[in-house]
Amino acid sequence: MPYIKRDQFNQIIALSMIEGAEFTEYQSSTNSEIVAFLEESDDIDATKSALEESDLEFVRVAEDLINTLILKKVILFTDFPEATQEKLLGREKLRQQLQGERNDSFLDDGEDSLL
Repeated sequence: MPYIKRDQFNQIIALSMIEGAEFTEYQSSTNSEIVAFLEESDDIDATKSALEESDLEFVRVAEDLINTLILKKVILFTDFPEATQEKLLGREKLRQQLQGERNDSFLDDGEDSLL
């Protein structure tokens, strides 16, 4: 989400999780127009959906922050609880499978290894 449907005045009148004939414009759920639309809307499902997408986007921000702190040696990977380490490693492995490379990874086996 969300794909946007606009009226003749270019105002958002509806949001959809699915791209369609009338829902062709995609925007981030944190887009200021979408936030304003949801604030004015009584559509609680659309608001929940936008919040969920925002949560997913924020997870990536948190991962990037953690990786940056580890690479700059502000924190150590081993400072995290074991369960957190497992989750971070699992996500890193999935990301590697998608990208097929090992850039800026806390799994690197190079001399800058953080493990």
